[in-house]
Amino acid sequence: MNFWPVRCGRVRSGDRVGQAGAPWQGLAERMTDGVIPAFLLRAGLPPRAVRSVRIDTLPLTDPARAALLMAGRRGAVDLRLAPELFLRRGLALPGVGRRDLGGAVAIQMRQSMPGQAEGLVWRHVPVADGADVFILKEARLTELLREVEVTVRRVMIDGVDAPPLIDARAQTDAPERFWNRAAPVAALALLLLVVGVQGWRLAGLNAALAEETARVATLRDSAAAARAEAEARNAIGTARMADLARLARDNRRLPMLADLTRVLGDEVWISSFALEGEQLRLSGFAEVEIGQVIAAIRPLPWVARVDLDGAVTVQDDSGARRFLLNVAVADGGGE
Repeated sequence: MNFWPVRCGRVRSGDRVGQAGAPWQGLAERMTDGVIPAFLLRAGLPPRAVRSVRIDTLPLTDPARAALLMAGRRGAVDLRLAPELFLRRGLALPGVGRRDLGGAVAIQMRQSMPGQAEGLVWRHVPVADGADVFILKEARLTELLREVEVTVRRVMIDGVDAPPLIDARAQTDAPERFWNRAAPVAALALLLLVVGVQGWRLAGLNAALAEETARVATLRDSAAAARAEAEARNAIGTARMADLARLARDNRRLPMLADLTRVLGDEVWISSFALEGEQLRLSGFAEVEIGQVIAAIRPLPWVARVDLDGAVTVQDDSGARRFLLNVAVADGGGE
């Protein structure tokens, strides 16, 4: 049997409930008593602490009614029914039945309870081998709703992780949800207003900026002319430095070639001489062992290191050995 959320009795205004929320929130509530409906300001406040009352006995006792009236003075109340008020029953279900636990519990309840469980409400929680079912007579729940004089938000089983027996949050929390949605719209409207004012002020600033822009443009043209003149002078100086560097590199090559010609002899001839910075690449042919060629180059004063680059190949027609050497030039070498 399904229960639709209802409002039972009426809410009477009274003193603030101590556990309702922070002191400043209570101040806002007192200021609005009898003047402005509280829900008009609710969206601007943090979420309200939900008031709840535990029901240990049915029918309600006088202390329980007093607690309900106290809690319900400022809004809807959650009713937490003690598990002892329910008939608790364990159902063992096969693995297939546990796939649709709710349907399996409903079938078991209708088959095992008198009158096919007519007039009963229940909630179940899954356990290892099936489900624990908490059963309550519908009449007792209806009687409880008639007795309370507050707006019921939810009716739950206290301490049990199961869906509420009654869930009226769609109605009780509607004003708060409405203002929570309306607040971004109001903020957007305010933002558009601020942007409009700032745009008007910006238009005035743009006029003053136009005058400054014209003056800055004149200064920019003068600076550009001065920069072009300076760049022309720098280009002339850079070209002169490049010529000096190229002359220095050329002066290094001649002593290196002379030293190589002196130490290698007629059995070795160089086919490629490439000097890039401090790295010299030599390729050529030799009628002697490559180790002799390396041994002859290594003692030169401008040589820091000599490495063989790749394998040595022998020419089929002449028998000469083709080589490629990487020579690291020492600092200041060849000058």
